[in-house]
Amino acid sequence: MHPNNSLLAFFLLAFSVSTPAFPAPTTVSEIQTYDELLHAIREVRTASQKRIDQAINQEKVREAWETGKLIDEHVLHHKERADYGEYVLLRLSSDLGRSQTELRFMLLFARAYPIYPAPNELTWAHYRELLSIHNEAQRKEIAERAVREKWGHKRIREEARRLQASEGLAEEKTATPGKPGAYRVVVAVDGPYKRELALDLGFSSFFRPEKFGRFKPGEIVTLEKGKVKKNHREFAGKDLFTYRAYVRHIVDGDTFYALIDLGFGFTTTQKLRLRGLDAPEIETAEGREAKEFLTTLLARPFPILIRTVKSDKYDRYLADVWVDETYVNQELIAHSLAVQVSE
Repeated sequence: MHPNNSLLAFFLLAFSVSTPAFPAPTTVSEIQTYDELLHAIREVRTASQKRIDQAINQEKVREAWETGKLIDEHVLHHKERADYGEYVLLRLSSDLGRSQTELRFMLLFARAYPIYPAPNELTWAHYRELLSIHNEAQRKEIAERAVREKWGHKRIREEARRLQASEGLAEEKTATPGKPGAYRVVVAVDGPYKRELALDLGFSSFFRPEKFGRFKPGEIVTLEKGKVKKNHREFAGKDLFTYRAYVRHIVDGDTFYALIDLGFGFTTTQKLRLRGLDAPEIETAEGREAKEFLTTLLARPFPILIRTVKSDKYDRYLADVWVDETYVNQELIAHSLAVQVSE
């Protein structure tokens, strides 16, 4: 046999094994009336479209896995550079026209499944939800149930939330808010108090109260009843850069504008990004869902509590946010509306 014929026979055999059998079409002898003919043709069209959709879904899953695998291997090749992974995702996002969030999900997919998963009825949307289940055995069990019981991807999300709640994962990741009104004594680097002792209010703002007292650079003080006093709390450093703020505008699932009370009668309006997470792009259905969820949490007339850290590459301050006792950052991750990222 010619080598090419052998290769063709191999692929035909493989296709026959991997492709599920489809019911034979209705024969001409079984069709007696026009209505029966119309019904039979519609059934053929429906079955054909279903096979096409399944094939497209499987190709999307394969594309996601292969893309993630390529990124992972490339990043590992440059593992001596701690921030190289984020740099690659940023550059690929620009060059490929895909969101960093989507590329990050693909990377996580390849890491969670070192071997490409056997073809099944799960779509890329299903696998994205499965990635929130970190326990491999639990993830496999949920995936098998999803195939067996024909779950939609939102059902997987619900199961992931149930697992997190039962194991207390959300509580373990909950940050603790500081207490507003704490400031560090510094030597101002700019403004009217340049080279003088002043309070660092945050956001490049400094202030020197009239009755400042004798404090030293580096000390942490507290504003109490209009007076500046030394902060004697055991973990006073965690109180720094903690503010009450009023939400002004929700940009997307992880970014918003807020009017921030700095104390001493000073306020500032800043664009803030939720620390430690990345929500889908606003142009996507998932992105719009994340924005709606964040709006539900933050859109209220009374102040929220924020703690800011450093600014990101887009000059936005990163923030932990609390509404009452709810840690907003973790809520988005727990509801699979954002992916956790390193700072």
